[in-house]
Amino acid sequence: MNSNRTRMLRMAAMAVVAITIVIGAVRNDGTGSLSVFGAGNITAICPLGYLETLLAGREFIPPLFISFLIIAGLTVLLGRVFCGWVCPVPLVRKLLVNKLDEGRQVIADKTVSDASAQPFFEDRETANASCSPKGFRAKKNSASGLVILGITLGSSAICGFPVFCLICPIGLVFATLFALIRLLHFNEPTLDLIVFPIVIIIELVFLKRWCSKLCPVGALLSLFSRFNRSLVPTVERSFCLEESRNTKCQRCRSVCSFDVDLKNGRGTGDISDCTKCRECADNCPVQAIRFPWR
Repeated sequence: MNSNRTRMLRMAAMAVVAITIVIGAVRNDGTGSLSVFGAGNITAICPLGYLETLLAGREFIPPLFISFLIIAGLTVLLGRVFCGWVCPVPLVRKLLVNKLDEGRQVIADKTVSDASAQPFFEDRETANASCSPKGFRAKKNSASGLVILGITLGSSAICGFPVFCLICPIGLVFATLFALIRLLHFNEPTLDLIVFPIVIIIELVFLKRWCSKLCPVGALLSLFSRFNRSLVPTVERSFCLEESRNTKCQRCRSVCSFDVDLKNGRGTGDISDCTKCRECADNCPVQAIRFPWR
């Protein structure tokens, strides 16, 4: 499975989820969005939205708590697959900054191509330091994400309503789609069609590290995925270029959106940040990365 095919499958999965929700809105089935969703008497809410609602209203609602546990359990079992295969934000960001992503991929390809043609004479510490910005080990993504998560929950408790929901790009994407549906079906133009896209552009284009460093939803899911033991990317070191041919590569780390270093753990991302996007496996020149069930 090459990288383009996997990427297309991921984008298709995100699009199917978004289209399903849009169809539910058009037919008035009441399915909601990824922020609050359900069917009939079954209602669920995103885990961060649940915690915000709990702290804001100071009221324990058993059905929502059950949905929180289910989502937490699925994340423990499968990891952060929501971020890599369901969340619409990567799809929207791909549409907004497609050229930037393509440019980054070309640079990554050239870097690995040039590096693989040279012998690996540097020691491991120097090699890994040179792959980090400005030559030093940067702060872990989880640290900044947890800070934003704490601010999000604290603001909900203080203000009495889920503040982050006002700027959550996941919710804003669907709110924009719903506003567009109202315009097309009922001829009801609203400022939502202007304000929401502007906020989305600010968050996804100007804050390029939103998903890896700033998203509190991802930070919360990472707490659950710390217990994930299935589908964890694993390097077959006997195949790896750095191990078998003494060649500097780092291809898997260079294509990872979260800067996860699978071999030495020196990246700014932790393995719990892995979204199972398979970019590392599909871009490995010797297919040395696997996603074993156990």
